[in-house]
Amino acid sequence: MYIKNVELTRFKSFGSTVSIPLLTGFTVVSGPNGSGKSNILDALLFALGLAGSKGMRADRLPDLVNQAHSKKGRMVEAIVTVTFALEEAEMAALQSEGVEIPTAEGQTIGEWTVMRKLRVTTQGTYTSTYYINGTPCNLSELHEQLAKFRIYPEGYNVVLQGDVTGIISMNSRERREIIDELAGVGEFDRKISTAKDKLDDVKAQEERFRIVEQELIANKEKLKSDRVKAEKYKALRLEYERMEASEAVLQQREITYQQSLRNVELVNNREQCGNIEKSLAELSQVIETGTVQLNELSDRVHTLGEEEYLSVSSNLSGQQAELRGLQRQQQSLTSSYQNNQNHIVSTQEEIDQLLRESEELESQKQFKEESAATAEKARDQQSSIVSQYRKEVQAIASASSEWVRQQTQLRQDVDSAQASLDPQKQEQTRLREVLNQRSLQLESQEKELKEIQAGEGRYAVDMLSNQSLEDALRLQEAEVSGAEALVQTLAKNLAEAQLEVQLQNETIDRITQEQRVKTRQLDKLEAQVQASREVQGTRASQVVIEANMSGVYGLVAQLGLVEPRYQLALEICAGGRLGNLVVDNDEVASEAIALLKRERAGRATFLPLNKLNAAKFPSRTEAQRLGAIDYAFNLVTYEDRYQDVFSFVFGNTLVFENLTQARFHIGKHRMVTLEGEILETSGAMTGGSAPLHSSLHFGNAKPAESSETKQLRDRLLEIDQMLASLNHRLRGALTGIAKYEEQLQSARTTHRESQLKRDRIYEQIERNSRDRTRLQDQIQQTRAAIEIGQSQLSTLDGNIAELEAKLLVKRAELTELEKSGTHTRWLQAQDAMQGQEALLNSAEIELRTAKQQLGELENKHKLALEKMAQRQVRLQELRGTQAELMNSTSQIQHQIKQTEAAIVSYQARLDVLEQTIGAAKQERDACERSLRAQQQQLQQQEWQLQKNRERQTELEQQIAQFTEQLAQIELPDIVPEVPETMTLEQLQLEQRRLLKRIQSMEPVNMMAIAEYEATSQRLDELSSRLETLNQERTELLIRIENFTTLRQRAFMQAFDAVNGHFKEIFNELSDGDGYLQLENPNAPLSGGLTLVAHPKGKQVQNLSSMSGGEKSLTALSFIFALQRYRPSPFYAFDEVDMFLDGSNVERLSKMVRKQANLAQFIVVSLRRPMIEASERTIGVTQARGEHTQVLGLELRSS
Repeated sequence: MYIKNVELTRFKSFGSTVSIPLLTGFTVVSGPNGSGKSNILDALLFALGLAGSKGMRADRLPDLVNQAHSKKGRMVEAIVTVTFALEEAEMAALQSEGVEIPTAEGQTIGEWTVMRKLRVTTQGTYTSTYYINGTPCNLSELHEQLAKFRIYPEGYNVVLQGDVTGIISMNSRERREIIDELAGVGEFDRKISTAKDKLDDVKAQEERFRIVEQELIANKEKLKSDRVKAEKYKALRLEYERMEASEAVLQQREITYQQSLRNVELVNNREQCGNIEKSLAELSQVIETGTVQLNELSDRVHTLGEEEYLSVSSNLSGQQAELRGLQRQQQSLTSSYQNNQNHIVSTQEEIDQLLRESEELESQKQFKEESAATAEKARDQQSSIVSQYRKEVQAIASASSEWVRQQTQLRQDVDSAQASLDPQKQEQTRLREVLNQRSLQLESQEKELKEIQAGEGRYAVDMLSNQSLEDALRLQEAEVSGAEALVQTLAKNLAEAQLEVQLQNETIDRITQEQRVKTRQLDKLEAQVQASREVQGTRASQVVIEANMSGVYGLVAQLGLVEPRYQLALEICAGGRLGNLVVDNDEVASEAIALLKRERAGRATFLPLNKLNAAKFPSRTEAQRLGAIDYAFNLVTYEDRYQDVFSFVFGNTLVFENLTQARFHIGKHRMVTLEGEILETSGAMTGGSAPLHSSLHFGNAKPAESSETKQLRDRLLEIDQMLASLNHRLRGALTGIAKYEEQLQSARTTHRESQLKRDRIYEQIERNSRDRTRLQDQIQQTRAAIEIGQSQLSTLDGNIAELEAKLLVKRAELTELEKSGTHTRWLQAQDAMQGQEALLNSAEIELRTAKQQLGELENKHKLALEKMAQRQVRLQELRGTQAELMNSTSQIQHQIKQTEAAIVSYQARLDVLEQTIGAAKQERDACERSLRAQQQQLQQQEWQLQKNRERQTELEQQIAQFTEQLAQIELPDIVPEVPETMTLEQLQLEQRRLLKRIQSMEPVNMMAIAEYEATSQRLDELSSRLETLNQERTELLIRIENFTTLRQRAFMQAFDAVNGHFKEIFNELSDGDGYLQLENPNAPLSGGLTLVAHPKGKQVQNLSSMSGGEKSLTALSFIFALQRYRPSPFYAFDEVDMFLDGSNVERLSKMVRKQANLAQFIVVSLRRPMIEASERTIGVTQARGEHTQVLGLELRSS
């Protein structure tokens, strides 16, 4: 496969369509600077999608279109078509995948075309489309198809000037990533990422199951107590049911007793009724006498003026009621006035708000009117453009009449050729039928020969006939094939098992190495933590705290809390004093020191509360006056008894926001900033980055294990699990290898035996074949006749093939005509017109939208004006109501004054009347009270009599009910024994107590036992699932490690191969030695890659210490090594020899000429050695400074 042709249309410096034919081997493109020769390689990158616009020396894709065309103010296209020539094997591979490959006329080599169109509109927007054999596709589909021909975006098929300098300037890690891409490390990375995602899911699921497990364990413990409670509850319920049975007996006993009590009460009640009736008769006579006396006294009072007294009293009450009503009206009017005033204020505010909204809507309406006018203007302009496009389409359609005439003539020629071809095909069919008949005759003769052979017993071997020999041969062939397939399968399985063992061993070695490294890191971290604790006294403090000594309060860090904002500053300020131990008194400190001596646990500092001296500090105002946040002492929250402790820890240290503010007071105060800088009174300054690790923090008593330590412990635990599983797998794989080796040895023995049997049968068949020679002479005449018929048929086939070839030519001309430019221009014009019509529709929609929005704004403006008018009318009404309320209030006040004057007059008259009839009225009132008391006594006795009679009725009814209840009581079959001393009340009291116990236990889970069993079973199932998840997690970890091993193996295989090629190629180019060096050979994928070269006559150098030419030569050697590792059908170089001297250019040209025997090379160069070494040269120039042209080809013999 090679590039046969490159066609450029309006691409960069190529103004028109330029076709550049190419051949296999070594081709040089040469021309003056700026003539556009490198644009040919950019065209390859553009068409094959091997680079972005930056890689093609353009800021944007539209910049790739020829500037002379793009500045004309119309839509323009840049098109690049690359045609590949395919070998027959490549064509067969593509056709097997369903890809149709056109074949060049008269050649056996097909063509495969890739085209890319870049269309840029007048607005600056663009579209880019790829085509494979004329069919549109996306970039990923194109790359997938190119990969089948060994053309990759990362394969350095096209090497530009920047690629060589890029290899020189890139860092070592980027250089190593080039080999990553070649080795397929990215695929392993994706697999590792997928496995890690699954591992995260498994871990999350395991964590959820752990939470459920803890819930089930807690639920099981809860159900355990519920089960005991349920059994106790059940026993109490049985006791309560027994008491209910005893209650029936006691109820019967109680009802009988109550019935006898009611009978006694009924007799007593009847006697009381007789006594009350006698008393009522006597009291009635006394009341009649008192009534006569009261009437006489009433007449006397009436005569003295009682009616006037009652009238004045009534008028006085009426005036007082009227006064209260007027006062209520006054309060109501006052409230209404205030509410009305509030409505006036709110209405005025609404009017002001509506006025502002109206003004804002007016401004929006003016803006929308301008937008609608602009949209209408744009619509009119687009309408004129569409009319112009329609005229162009009509003109193209008128010009296509000649094309229709030619198409009709070609179709008539095709029909005429088809009419000549049909009779000859009929004759061809007849001859084939005759040949078939003669073939059947020959087959019959051969069958007769087989029957003769079957009838001769002297052909038997091992008691088998000749036919049996054929069957035995087929069976033996099948047996040999089966044995051979079994050997291959077992050999494949054995090889896979050996690869698996190798993979497991590599993974185990790598993980074991990682385990050793991680163990050393963990030991180092633990040693650092232990040393840190020793230095800070943390370990000694921990020993004292764990001793549970009385009077030990804890570390300073435990006893105070600070806001997160001040934590860093205060912890740095306190320093090692955070680890001091606070104790009650010096005696406790002495005991603790003695303990540390006995335990040899180190040293610690103790702060006894009874010996610390209190310090005095200026107020917070003083600190703020200095520009500080506060004294450090005041930023800690603690108990009052620890005040002296924190005054000792922080002293008179001030806390500032930043270093700039604190520097103004340096040397005067001790200061700390929020970022952790400390300024001493001596002038010393301490600062820098914040400490990454700190043992103690405020509110944290015990130093927490660092995240790095925790990660190391978790990783070591995972490694232990993986190693156990891997060793188990390794033992199984080794057992499998031994088994496969045994089976393979047996299968090979069986295979050799089957081959020997088959060979003996072949020998017997050959002997029989010599005997059949005599019979074969008899069918020679039939075969001769068949040959004559085949000769005639061959002649006829040649004539038909010639006619079909002519027919194909006519059809090709017809097809070519139908693909002509007229038809294409009409379609393009039609597409352009449709695009402009779409723009016209968009403009009309935009205009309608603007007008609709303008109408909505006008409606909103009108609505705002109407609301404002309504509010103004409402305001006038409220003001009128306010005046009416003020008048009503004045009238009410006047009426209140008149009513108060009338009340004073009536009160004076009432006082005079009361003095006149007072004595007579008192006597009458006393008589009236006596008479009323006697009447009440009469009523009381009558009520008592009625009550007794009602009670008699009630007692009779109760006695009857008791009788019915006794009849309704059903005693249990087995009457329980109830003590005579126990009453129903006592039983009910016991029942209530028992019921309270039962109710106090409720709610009771009576299904606790069943739930307990179910929970236990579910817990067992969950534990099994957790075990499965643990195994799955281990399997995923092993899979990740195996992928990592394979990833490293693939990289090292690619690295070794590229390194070997680099050594060879660098030696050819420079007569020196060179090699690739990994920065971290033990973990190659974590480091970079360095190019080390030893040019002839010089010392070994790294890439950075070489000259410009040596760097280019070394980089080119690396590129050639990459290409040789992953060969491709073509390569293109763009002036890669520009930094080389003459001798090195000559060596490079020889290398390219050598490589051109394996692939097609297209090199852009101005150097004579490169041009002379090429097989052909393409000249490129730029006509009149505008467009690039190809002047011609200079071909040389090999």
